Amino acid sequence: MSAVTPISRVVLLNDFSIARGGATTLVLLLLRLLRARGISVTMIAGDDGDNPAFAELGVDVVTLGQKALLGGNPLASAVNGINNRSASALLSDWIDRNDTPGTVYHTHVWSQILSPSIFVPLRRVAGRTAIHAHDFFHACPNGAFMNYRREERCMRAPLSGGCIATHCDRRSYAQKLWRTARQARLFSAMGRDVPWGRIVLIHEKMIEGFTRAGYRARDLRAVRNPAMPFVAGRIAAERNESFFFIGRLEQEKGAQDALAAARLAGVPLEIIGDGPMRAELEARYPEMRFHGWREQAEIGGLIGKARALVIPSRLPEPFGLVAAEAAASGIPLILTDMAFLADEVVERGMGVACNTQDNAAFAAALRAMAGMAPEAMRGMSERARANGMTLANTQDAWAEALIDLYAELLGAGRPQSQPSSALARTGRERA
Repeated sequence: MSAVTPISRVVLLNDFSIARGGATTLVLLLLRLLRARGISVTMIAGDDGDNPAFAELGVDVVTLGQKALLGGNPLASAVNGINNRSASALLSDWIDRNDTPGTVYHTHVWSQILSPSIFVPLRRVAGRTAIHAHDFFHACPNGAFMNYRREERCMRAPLSGGCIATHCDRRSYAQKLWRTARQARLFSAMGRDVPWGRIVLIHEKMIEGFTRAGYRARDLRAVRNPAMPFVAGRIAAERNESFFFIGRLEQEKGAQDALAAARLAGVPLEIIGDGPMRAELEARYPEMRFHGWREQAEIGGLIGKARALVIPSRLPEPFGLVAAEAAASGIPLILTDMAFLADEVVERGMGVACNTQDNAAFAAALRAMAGMAPEAMRGMSERARANGMTLANTQDAWAEALIDLYAELLGAGRPQSQPSSALARTGRERA
């Protein structure tokens, strides 16, 4: 019987140290949850690591000090985005100097700074490495199995002849070819026969896309993201009139479809979020209310007026965190029938799904929800409140699932109990 190695340290690798989106927000949450359980953490960040929370939590920080792809020299960005030698060297050096049999590595977002090159040094510790797929970039060149030009799902095998020949990128075919080169570099860096610990998916329906890309099903593990209700009690949706959209104002999120359908249906729509389309949409829909980007606590104060939340994404979202947060607050959902959560929402009576890119169908769903009898609306709100958290993990359940996975990679060794104040030295390195 082999000896069990306890978890001595978790190394989190992520492009950013400050939250710029949902994935980095989750990385920082995981960091806090690990430290709360007395587990030592090292954060290897592609940026400058300027987050005061690291010192507060006693986290070792190793920083590359670079900017995201679109923030620097275009030629250097194109090269680094495929193979960032500095990131690879930094990580290789850290492993040389600090690796122990109880160290677990957990990669997150790498597509903006760190690049596929980080998987070359990680091969040496592959069995102790968990690769978190917050999206499809580990499988598909454009990260979504989506033909953005036609706005339809793609069922091609990644890097097949049909894949390479298809102009599916929202920017240009040249960008598609660059992303194809990056995908080829990723597959090369990861290697065909390297025994990686696990690839963590955020929804079970992602498995098909990953197996189509050549991954083995036995190496995939679905761990749904954590969610918290926006408010503690049930929002009485039956008393409200406003529909809400929460998210980035960019083409694939579908806010433009929600606004057009709301105008056609004659219902009020409130937008929480910001992005490149905001000015255009505000000018086009002056009768709707735009709140801009808001912190979670602020959203809780606004969302109490919601009759329903609309989720009209133009791509098949692997996981809609806002869907679970809203439903668990008692807010029914109207979501695209492409959403991975759509079947569960409909089956559990928490909302409806439709083709949200069909203006008439979307407007009809809005009208139906707006005209629903109070008792029927209350029933849907209560079902959403009761079942919303079945769409996601609680924060504690999510952390425990990942810690169990780490222990599994080490031979079922849970971390040794230590007082959190004595666990990690605080420092910062720059390469």
